[in-house]
Amino acid sequence: MSEEHLKRTEDLVDAISPSFCAAKWYNASIWLSNGRTASCHHPEAHFIPTSDLMKDPSALHNTPVKKQARKEMLEGKRPAECSYCWKIEDLKNKDVYSDRVYKSMVYNPADVFELADIDPNENIDPKNLEICFDNLCNMACSYCNAEFSSTWGNDIATEGPYEKMKTDGGHTFENDGQHGMPFGTKNQGNFYIKKFFEWYEKSLKNNLQELRVSGGEPTRSPDFWKLVDMFDNEKFAFAVNTNLMIDEKRLNKLAAIKKQFKKYDIYTSCEAYGDNAEFARSGLVYKEWKENLRKLQYVEPEINTHIMMTVSALSVWTMSEFLDDMVEMRKETASEFNQQRPYYHMSVNILRFPSFQSVNILPQDIKNRIADKIESSIERNKEFITNIEINNYLRCVDYLRKVNVSYEDNDTYEDKINDFKNFVIQYSIRKNLPLNKMPAEFNEWFDSL
Repeated sequence: MSEEHLKRTEDLVDAISPSFCAAKWYNASIWLSNGRTASCHHPEAHFIPTSDLMKDPSALHNTPVKKQARKEMLEGKRPAECSYCWKIEDLKNKDVYSDRVYKSMVYNPADVFELADIDPNENIDPKNLEICFDNLCNMACSYCNAEFSSTWGNDIATEGPYEKMKTDGGHTFENDGQHGMPFGTKNQGNFYIKKFFEWYEKSLKNNLQELRVSGGEPTRSPDFWKLVDMFDNEKFAFAVNTNLMIDEKRLNKLAAIKKQFKKYDIYTSCEAYGDNAEFARSGLVYKEWKENLRKLQYVEPEINTHIMMTVSALSVWTMSEFLDDMVEMRKETASEFNQQRPYYHMSVNILRFPSFQSVNILPQDIKNRIADKIESSIERNKEFITNIEINNYLRCVDYLRKVNVSYEDNDTYEDKINDFKNFVIQYSIRKNLPLNKMPAEFNEWFDSL
């Protein structure tokens, strides 16, 4: 994925319309536990009409909401749900590309261009699909909630709701997530899952470019292993999102899936270093996470490993140290295998929800200092990171310096600070994570709130 490839893709999608994105047709995330979907991880998920689903299982992807957004894109209008990309593009930095480009560049240009002439109401099988069967998870990351993590659900159910929260995002920490698992933790009678397996056998598996399973923690999901048992040297690529806080038996079983696919990718999540990472992601043991990531690469050297970073007001403090650490591990692995491929590939995503955990709540002088540190880390590591990784990090640097509020953020600054302070204090006590695990600069700022 060179700079030239990025520019060609930008020119291709802009030739269709200045708001066109192939992901609205060819990409989908589907939460089968409660029947919701989105075109990627940026728009808010919406519910799948059951009446349409009874007629055609591909309605899991082809919803009225997506069809309306497709129509708007073909007309050159900006769908409101895609505000993340519009915010990046409105920075007017010609060296930084929005995800509208990144998510379109993975497809054959001919397949992208033919969408210009397709009726936006036509049902299409996605080429890249991410599914989630349930919320079974052994971690409780600070920005997550009970809908996506059973550990968060248990927290709220046993300790009660988080108190004195005012923002929309703050209120998500007041419920135990039962609405996110309407069919119970065992998914009994879940017709969304039934329709998915029907769709998979009917046409989906023949049209997929990549299938990806998320969670929760997929390795704890019975339906995930049911899907794995159905594989028979499939032509599409397969990928799994895992927190990697799993035992060796489960880790080896996860690695063994590679035997069924020519291309197999494992995605995991972290963005901060050491104690900071462990505070931001309750349940993470940083050294154990690193070791399991390394083991995966050694057990099955052809697995492609990726690190998804979610930059928040709790995790941004040690991003530069994290980059340094991952580059060191990359160099060690490359030396061991005598290959220079980008092991542990990093992607940088800026958190928008819950808004009270956004980096936008930080004072500008602090954001500037963090941005300077990240730039210094990029400079000293530039020989060992890819152009796309550099672009991702620089996009974050740009955001820290220029953006004060995201498009869809309607919460007041005062309410966000209220929720951040109340949340961090309660989270620290409930998770037994003392605030001294956070960097001194964070605590100095936090004490001033």
